Amino acid sequence: MSDQQQDNSQQQPQPTDDTNNQVEEIKLDDSQQDKNRLCKHRGSCIHSTLYTWARGLLIGYGLRASMALLSAIFIRRLYKNPRKLVNQTLLHKDPIGFGLFLAFYTGGFKGVNCLLRAIRQKEDGYNSAIAGFVAGASMMFSKSTEVALYLFARALESLFNAAWKRGYVKSWKHGDTALFCFCTSVMFYAFVWEPNTVRPSYLKFLSKVAGKDRDLSQVTSKIRELYYISNGIKPTAA
Repeated sequence: MSDQQQDNSQQQPQPTDDTNNQVEEIKLDDSQQDKNRLCKHRGSCIHSTLYTWARGLLIGYGLRASMALLSAIFIRRLYKNPRKLVNQTLLHKDPIGFGLFLAFYTGGFKGVNCLLRAIRQKEDGYNSAIAGFVAGASMMFSKSTEVALYLFARALESLFNAAWKRGYVKSWKHGDTALFCFCTSVMFYAFVWEPNTVRPSYLKFLSKVAGKDRDLSQVTSKIRELYYISNGIKPTAA
């Protein structure tokens, strides 16, 4: 190293104790602000919401589109018509709608939740409840009865767990079995006496379980007919 370079290195200002203290104070202030933030996610609320929205869109669309594509290729044999294959899988409204549903369901919930935290300056159950209500409007993109029933069941489960946690209700060891028995009794009552209220897909499933050579609709119709005759009631069509 030359003498000139040594002189330049010696002339460079060295950090003082005051400078180090200021840096440490800034770091402490930043860490304290992070602790005081109501939103615990990384980055800004806008960035986190957009990331969640995009992630939900990709997962929802990718899942439905891939399933539709595999079904079209291996079951419906649409690979012989590429244009029809693309239109009925990748560009179909079902995977696109499900992707938008999942995007607005997750991203909408996070965005509204962050907005309510910023407005109300506190975190409580009302923020989540309102955000969940708004996020539920995402169902308009993909009107699926199966998804609605699944979320309804999960909501009832969450309500029960919250009530149990606060001591409003008591847990029972075989409660899940009793609930399943109750639901099964309702379903099979409807299957025998009110078959028009049961989804056709479920009726088809029960018929498959019974066997190929058994028409359960005729069996249930005969049961109703015998009941009406034994009670002096004129048989009526279901």
